[in-house]
Amino acid sequence: MSLESMRQAAGLSLHKLAEKSGVNYMKIHQIERGKIKPENITLRTAQKLADALGCEPKELMAPEQQIEK
Repeated sequence: MSLESMRQAAGLSLHKLAEKSGVNYMKIHQIERGKIKPENITLRTAQKLADALGCEPKELMAPEQQIEK
């Protein structure tokens, strides 16, 4: 599942996820739009987003094709 899908499933706007996680909303936007590839997210960023979304960091850092399988 993509970051955008997980965010929407949690009922969070991009700005709310940024506020809850402490990750800049532009960075989240870049990840969702593919400007930053999921496998290139820093562990610190992945951990902050995962904590905010209630998932594991590895779910956010896996390349999209691996997530879909």
